[in-house]
Amino acid sequence: MKTVPKLLTLICLLIASDAHANLLTNGGFQSCNFNGWDTYTDGVSNSVRDGDFNIINNAGDCQAEINIDVNTGSSAFYANTLSTELDLSTSADSQLWLSFAWDFAGFDDGSDDADLFFVNFIDDLGNIVGADGSSGFLIDPTSAYGSGTFSMMLDSSFHNQSGWFLDFNLEAGYTLDSYSSTLLIDNVTLLAKPTDVPAPPMAALLLFGTVALFSRRSQSNGTR
Repeated sequence: MKTVPKLLTLICLLIASDAHANLLTNGGFQSCNFNGWDTYTDGVSNSVRDGDFNIINNAGDCQAEINIDVNTGSSAFYANTLSTELDLSTSADSQLWLSFAWDFAGFDDGSDDADLFFVNFIDDLGNIVGADGSSGFLIDPTSAYGSGTFSMMLDSSFHNQSGWFLDFNLEAGYTLDSYSSTLLIDNVTLLAKPTDVPAPPMAALLLFGTVALFSRRSQSNGTR
């Protein structure tokens, strides 16, 4: 019967009605450009971006690349920063969760004087803080190449605040091999999730029972 798949589709829509929308614009760089993001070179807005910031497009699956390699045209002497303003809107019964993926690679020597990257929140006054709302970083400055993911619930002090930004920073080192690193960023999400996981909607449960009833009748008619 055609009714059964239609009802199953409706159930899926009801169950998915509580899906969480990303509060960040173009957080996954799905537009394959820097819409929703600002770029800075040595603390100054960089709208040209040639060599310093690129979009890596793998058949429509895009990532942001921050570059500090003079061999590829980077103009940064000190640092390049990719930044986006945060929408910290949430209700009293929700928590804000931030996550992203990163890949730090290059040809520096990994010493304390090598190129490094770090991630932080910053406000209009220049305060740099971590997810707990205190002075610090989301990812501490590091010269160690590697890749990974970050996921953490934000302190409630961020809730419904304005003037906060998320910064990804790539900073030049002072070794002979410096100015030769890249930082890839992707899948940046900021979600407002309910504090308690809700039970399945009653309407979905009722429809599930209806589907079961139709399926049972269909099977009975088929055996007659």
